[in-house]
Amino acid sequence: MEHVYLLIYGNEWEDITVFLSVEEAIRESINHPNERVEVFSKKSDKPGYSPTYNYYENGKYIQNS
Repeated sequence: MEHVYLLIYGNEWEDITVFLSVEEAIRESINHPNERVEVFSKKSDKPGYSPTYNYYENGKYIQNS
C-alpha cells in the first residue's frame, strides 16, 4: 500500500478516520467539504507512513510544492 489517507474533522482522536483507497478519500472529502483528507505515503527508507503535505478538499487534489 503506497498511500493512506486521513480525514480529521474534529478535535478528538475519535474524529480521525483512515482510508486505504483514494476513491474512499475523495468520496469522504466531498462528504466533508470543509475538511481536508491528508495524504501519507510509504517511504522506503523509513518505517510507517510520512505526510506528503498534499490533500483532498471537496473532491479536488491539492498538491503543495
